[in-house]
Amino acid sequence: FGHPFLREYFLSMGAVNSSKNTFRKYLNNHDSDGQGKCLIVVVGGAAESMVAHEGSINLVLKNRRGFVREAIMAGANLVPVLGFGETNLYHMYETPQDSFMARIQTFVKRNFGFAMPVFRGRSFFFTEIGFIPNRTPVVVVVGKPIPPPTLEELKGKTCYKEFAPKIDRSTDQALNEDGEILKQWHAKYVTELKQLYDEYKDAQWNLPGKARSKSLRIVR
Repeated sequence: FGHPFLREYFLSMGAVNSSKNTFRKYLNNHDSDGQGKCLIVVVGGAAESMVAHEGSINLVLKNRRGFVREAIMAGANLVPVLGFGETNLYHMYETPQDSFMARIQTFVKRNFGFAMPVFRGRSFFFTEIGFIPNRTPVVVVVGKPIPPPTLEELKGKTCYKEFAPKIDRSTDQALNEDGEILKQWHAKYVTELKQLYDEYKDAQWNLPGKARSKSLRIVR
């Protein structure tokens, strides 16, 4: 979003950056009929793209709680969504952690905020090389909404915007009651996501789910 023309291209497609200010502005911007808006968040982000391997679902989710905090502050539901077969769209190459390529990837991610995985797709004329996604099915399933805690559960709060969780990042311990609630609602989301996976992984119409080589994992 720092590049002028690229920024306009993404905005025209409905994409926004993932800063907390964007979350708060977007989720509190209601239509004329009072209806709110929704955001689709790629929670794992750049880190998750580095652990995407064919036939598996590896999620970076354990300590990603910002989206839960913003949903609660907006009084919005959390809706778990899971895609089967997404990791089959490209073939990802493994890069050993001590390799020169791995050091370049770490440098790019740390300094520029995006990942640089080594991958291949297909092209118009070749199936073994290119940047176009492979022709393979992707099945997306949507779970039931998880409502935010009530104001009674947010003790002492008169509105959701007063929600202010504090968590010690070094120990992952909640430092106040809001922090405890944040961890509880994050755990609810993870549980619902796992149940969504278990419910549909072997469905007759879920071809990529039935063809999986590994089960869903939360790697970090």
